Amino acid sequence: MGRSYGAARAIKGLDFRLPAGSRTALLGPNGAGKSTLMRLVAGVLPPDEGEILAWGMRPSEARKVPGCLGWLPERAPLNPELTVREHMTLAGSLKGLGRAGTRREIERLTAALELGAILNRLAGRLSLGTRRQAALALALMGEPALLMLDEPSSSLDPAEVRRLNALIRSLPETTTLLVSSHALEEALLVTDGALILKAGALAAAGGWSDLGKRLGSERRPEDAGFAEEVFFRAQGGVTC
Repeated sequence: MGRSYGAARAIKGLDFRLPAGSRTALLGPNGAGKSTLMRLVAGVLPPDEGEILAWGMRPSEARKVPGCLGWLPERAPLNPELTVREHMTLAGSLKGLGRAGTRREIERLTAALELGAILNRLAGRLSLGTRRQAALALALMGEPALLMLDEPSSSLDPAEVRRLNALIRSLPETTTLLVSSHALEEALLVTDGALILKAGALAAAGGWSDLGKRLGSERRPEDAGFAEEVFFRAQGGVTC
């Protein structure tokens, strides 16, 4: 699979599989292609080389199937003239949840993310952190089978990050998670493996323990600094 922007190759010959129920971190430095890969898997950007399949469907088709895909983009577009509740109601309708299902999801996510104080506020009047929380709720509605989160902890304060991580850990075992993050240790806490990109290509992939062994790390996943060391070794860097 590949994707170019003019003469620039953003994604180069990627070939990987996300097993059902897996929790995978998507890591890489700025410009490595993480957000482009997220857009490809989410079906909002077509590959110009190879194909992507989700349950035998192209992502653009899977997006139309209720309960298939949930996506939090790095810069989630929210209508400044709609309240958070109105955004969630619209998302529930688009995901085919029905009135009762939408109401239950609004109640569930309002409690889990502590959205009560902003539920009836216009999106255009929210801080960056609360906008991020609202966009996260939209991605989580309906408990999608494949959930993609692009820098989910961006702009969140420490308490919001803790709630986010607790919510991710509470996802159904059948949920497949792909989470892009620069917060390496946080990513390690909520995933069981990683895809590590370098200049649009796959530098390393696998379960955390396996990655550590293959990249020559003497640390274990539970050791401080493990994720950072694995990341820099995959990039060809030197760590202490």
